[in-house]
Amino acid sequence: MKKAGFKAWAVASGAALLLVSGAGSANAQTAQTVSCFTKVDGGRTITGNPWVKVKNNCAWGYKVKAVWKYGPDSTCKLLSEGQTRRYESTPPAVYQSTEIC
Repeated sequence: MKKAGFKAWAVASGAALLLVSGAGSANAQTAQTVSCFTKVDGGRTITGNPWVKVKNNCAWGYKVKAVWKYGPDSTCKLLSEGQTRRYESTPPAVYQSTEIC
């Protein structure tokens, strides 16, 4: 009987921990924004596509994507320490952030 009671307590504790951390919430943030990525440059191409250059100023590399408002996000690519990468989207997208994926 003690074993069943302990299992129920462990399951309830784990579920509570997930809810407190936000993992069980429908509004949980699925990607993490890191502050060491900086926008270096940006603009629009001749055809009107928005673009942005992002630099990794972190101490290590991350797989990241450019997040665009009103447009599709980029695919996940490794951005090594000190590296700069150019991302492009479709009109009328506006660059929002760079997130770990």
